[in-house]
Amino acid sequence: MKSIQTKFIVLILGCILLSSSVIGGAGILNAKHVVDEDSVKIMNLMCKEKTQEINALLSRIQQSVKTLAVYSIEQLESVERLKTDSEYINAYTQKLEAVAVNAASNTEGAMAVYVRFNPEFTPPTSGLFWSKTALDGSFRQHLPTDFSRFSPEDTEHVGWYYIPIRNGKATWMHPYLNKNINVQMISFVIPLYMNNQTVGVVGMDIDFSVITDIVKGMRVYQNGYAFLTDKAANIMCHREFGLGTPLDSADGALRPVALEIQNGTSGSSLFSYTWRGEDKKMAFRTLSNGMKLAITSPVSEINAARNNLTLQISVALIVIATFSVLLTVIMTRRLTRPLRELNEAAKKIAAGDLSVCLTQQTKDEVGTLAESFQHLQKYISYINGLAYRDALTGVKNKTAYQDTESRFEEEMRQGKPEFAVVVLDINGLKKVNDTYGHDFGDMLIISACRLICKTFQHSPVYRIGGDEFVVILEKSDFDHYPELLEKLQKEIDGYNRNARADTQVSIARGIAIYNSETDLVFANVFKRADDAMYQNKAAMKERRRQQESSA
Repeated sequence: MKSIQTKFIVLILGCILLSSSVIGGAGILNAKHVVDEDSVKIMNLMCKEKTQEINALLSRIQQSVKTLAVYSIEQLESVERLKTDSEYINAYTQKLEAVAVNAASNTEGAMAVYVRFNPEFTPPTSGLFWSKTALDGSFRQHLPTDFSRFSPEDTEHVGWYYIPIRNGKATWMHPYLNKNINVQMISFVIPLYMNNQTVGVVGMDIDFSVITDIVKGMRVYQNGYAFLTDKAANIMCHREFGLGTPLDSADGALRPVALEIQNGTSGSSLFSYTWRGEDKKMAFRTLSNGMKLAITSPVSEINAARNNLTLQISVALIVIATFSVLLTVIMTRRLTRPLRELNEAAKKIAAGDLSVCLTQQTKDEVGTLAESFQHLQKYISYINGLAYRDALTGVKNKTAYQDTESRFEEEMRQGKPEFAVVVLDINGLKKVNDTYGHDFGDMLIISACRLICKTFQHSPVYRIGGDEFVVILEKSDFDHYPELLEKLQKEIDGYNRNARADTQVSIARGIAIYNSETDLVFANVFKRADDAMYQNKAAMKERRRQQESSA
């Protein structure tokens, strides 16, 4: 007959081994799940961060060109003088040169800047063209391209002019090799219009290596790398394929990858494919200029962390089980616990009740730890609140906007949501800051934000830049957006009637409605709204100029 002590040992050892098996098995399964999730987060987060970094670079370039474009139109007295007065063309060009060169000098990666006038009514070499040289890296004046030597269909030589004009909007040109200085370039060009007439274009050539260096510098796991394509999945930067190579023609096995890239941006999951006999996974995002930034890594490297963690859990399980067996044998020889207590403990362990409930009811360390957890939870909630709120206005900030953008892109992939994007920009903020100081400028931002929030009471308002706000309309506000835009103007007019001249508010606005047929990503909707806003801003400036002229 076995003794009670022996029965205790057998019972406890059995429970320990059973619990270890359950915990170990659950740990291995959970490790697989956690590591898989982490790999998705790692690749998507890296892709997202680098996309934001490149988009910030592109945005600075776009802003420089937009600023030069706005200045060019503001300084133009009339299109008729540009058509008929050669002396005025020269004077106007000289006025633009200093601003153009200064803008290019202060733009990262800028290699050339140019303002070219419509060759239909100006001399074929009219305008300005400044470019860096390979010798000293400084900007030098060059003779602009002679339009009379090339056909408008000659995209290789004059496509930089005619393509944006045909598009009727700001355009990112495809990268090309400048053979004069042997530098790969990418251009951003904005067409100029006045009174529904084409004035010309403003453009800037950027050293494409500024972007490709970021792409080439991306590494994930051991052999993971990044590459860049255009929206048609043609290679823009790849460690094996040359510029302009169609991804699907480079290797037939990459055809699914090309199709995935052409379909839009990747979501929360990774895209799986096989290339050269190796299973791989990929995440990618769409840049603001329409290019696709992709990051890829072998599945074997992604799973390496999971396999190592599984091995560590298995080894730890064996060590813990062995140690537990030894400790149990030693302790059961020394201690005898009441049978009922052992029985209840065994039932709880056998039932799998291994959780520890931390509450404030106890007066020991567990209660202190539970109270600390609650304070920590409140602190984390407080920090999260700060992270998604704009400190000056109290509305949602750019981080919150980017999360909302990701949510809408997921909804766009799953269905056809109804929404519109309103982009609003405070006019004259820089002038206020320069004249009265940034404190006065902050008051102007706060006043404008209040008017926006008062109008769009049921829609989220985001401050995504110093003077730029975004409102996303859904449901009732989406259905009544014309009335809301009219209400906003009435609110502004009412505010200005009671405000001093130096505190009055002027807001340019543009709206774009999501179209499932043309808008592949959320950024497309925002871009159209942003363009509409700039058109509205230009129209407001033109009206103000006409009013001042008539006065």
